[in-house]
Amino acid sequence: MTLENVRFLTQGVSPEEKAAVLAVLDAQIAEESAIEHEVQGAGMSAWQKSQRGIREDIKGGSRRFGWDFGK
Repeated sequence: MTLENVRFLTQGVSPEEKAAVLAVLDAQIAEESAIEHEVQGAGMSAWQKSQRGIREDIKGGSRRFGWDFGK
């Protein structure tokens, strides 16, 4: 929908009132568009996903694998 397609059903609307309504609608459309672009931009890109490791690094603890096996 474009603002040119807005039709007023109320009769006797002044040009100032029409301009005010169209300004509010324009601001709402701009806000919704910004939110939509923000949501689409969230997360990692396909390139970022392909460059990450399969799993996190293994963090060593106080024991070493095989060092105290069988104790």
